[in-house]
Amino acid sequence: MTNGGSGQAVTFDVQYREGLNRLTTFFRYFTVLPHSIVLGLWGYAVQFATIGQWFVTVFTGKRSRGIWEFQRSWLAYASRVNSYAYLTHDVWPRFGGGWGDEPVAFDHGYVEPANRLTSALRIIWVIPALLILLVLGIGLAVVVLISWFAILFTGRMPRGMFDFAVRVHRFSLNLTAYEFLMTDTYPRYEGSSPVSTLPPGDHGSGRGTYGQVSQWASSPPPPGPAAAPGQPLPPPSGPPA
Repeated sequence: MTNGGSGQAVTFDVQYREGLNRLTTFFRYFTVLPHSIVLGLWGYAVQFATIGQWFVTVFTGKRSRGIWEFQRSWLAYASRVNSYAYLTHDVWPRFGGGWGDEPVAFDHGYVEPANRLTSALRIIWVIPALLILLVLGIGLAVVVLISWFAILFTGRMPRGMFDFAVRVHRFSLNLTAYEFLMTDTYPRYEGSSPVSTLPPGDHGSGRGTYGQVSQWASSPPPPGPAAAPGQPLPPPSGPPA
C-alpha cells in the first residue's frame, strides 16, 4: 500500500483548490454537524466491533474480513467528513459509504495476518503516537482557525496550511487504523510527504473518480498505468533522472 510515496497503511490525499466558498466556510461548523452526529454514532459501533476484532486477532492471528470492512467504511467516511471540517475542501460530503464529488483520495487494503503480540498490547503501543497527535492536533486547531479567516477574506486556504492540515489528517487516519487493529503498520507523521498528488475517490471500493482526471486539480496528472481495483496505486511519476 502506497500513500503518495510513503509506507503508511492508509492512502489519503485532498486536491488543493484555489477558490473556496466563503459562505459555507463561515457556517462550516453548522453544516458539518449532521455528519458529525452520524460519524460519532457510527464510531461507537466501530469501537464495539474493534473489541470483537481484538479477540479474533489475539486468538487466531488473523483479522475478520467482515469487521475490517465495517471499520474501513467508517474510516473512509471519516476521511471525507473531517477533511470538510478542516476546511481543506468545501464539497458537502455524502452520508455513509456513498462517494460524490469530494476531492478526497482514500484507500486501505485488507491484510489478513495480524501480529498477536502487538494486537494484544495495542492500547499500550499506540500511546506514543497518540501523544504526537495531541501536539499536532493543537497546531491543526490553530491552522484551521487562521485558515477560516483567510478563506473569508481571500477565498483560499494558504497552501502551507493546507498541506499541514492534510498531513496531520493523514497521520490521524493511520493512527486510527492502527488503534482499531485494521493494520500492524505503526503510524508515522511525515512532514514532507506529497500532498494533492492523487485523483479523488475510493480506490479499494471503486467509488468516486479514482484513475480519472480530477475536476479540482489545477493541472491534469501525468499519464501512467492505472491500478486495478483492490491493488496499490502506482507511484506518481517524477521528472526523468
